[in-house]
Amino acid sequence: MKTTHTPLWLLLCMVLTGCQTLQGERDGDTYYSPAGAYAIDLSVNTFRGQVALEETCNPHAGSTTFWDGSGRMFRVDYHQAEGNPELTVPRFASDLTLFNLVLNNYLRDRIAPAPMVTSVEAAHREFLQDADPRALFAIVSLDVDASREPSENAVSGTHYYGFLLFKRGEFIYVVQHRQPVLMPEKMKAVLLRLADAMEIPGRTRSETDLERLRRVLARMAPGGNRESVRLCNAS
Repeated sequence: MKTTHTPLWLLLCMVLTGCQTLQGERDGDTYYSPAGAYAIDLSVNTFRGQVALEETCNPHAGSTTFWDGSGRMFRVDYHQAEGNPELTVPRFASDLTLFNLVLNNYLRDRIAPAPMVTSVEAAHREFLQDADPRALFAIVSLDVDASREPSENAVSGTHYYGFLLFKRGEFIYVVQHRQPVLMPEKMKAVLLRLADAMEIPGRTRSETDLERLRRVLARMAPGGNRESVRLCNAS
């Protein structure tokens, strides 16, 4: 199932290099993203069963895809809001302008150029002014013709990707999920739950002596956590 889904995930994937010193880390059920952008508890009921991760990052952005035990895809990207060569963001832009620029960048530069994608349409777009923080919610429909790229093992048909964009501190976050049919309210609820489960900021790879001691004691305790797994090794 994962092999079938991966090419569609790649349609949305940023071209990112190895994270070098920015890589993320998985410690038991907690995932810490690169650059300390966020942390998330993988045991929340948004995910079903065990969660597998695929992570890429560079000094300006990072992306992690979460595959749950049912083969469902979730994804969280973060982008530096200022000084990011991958985004052209005007100074003093409003939140709505900022989020629309980033979403349009996904549609124009990351999805539409894929050979197997025959059409891209923003099926739903809504600015959530009452959310904390304010966010842009959108659903994008992709029409895919797998015969154009037989080697990619894609699935032909229409696919729906949900996006929730918001800004906290120095980062713009893009939370994503894929569904087989267009269900705006369900998509919004899933994305908001996932965003609510994120702790922002997370933590960086550098740890204090107290933090290292806490982690050693936790592993020594009966039923304690196993050694943490570091991700996104430098290329």
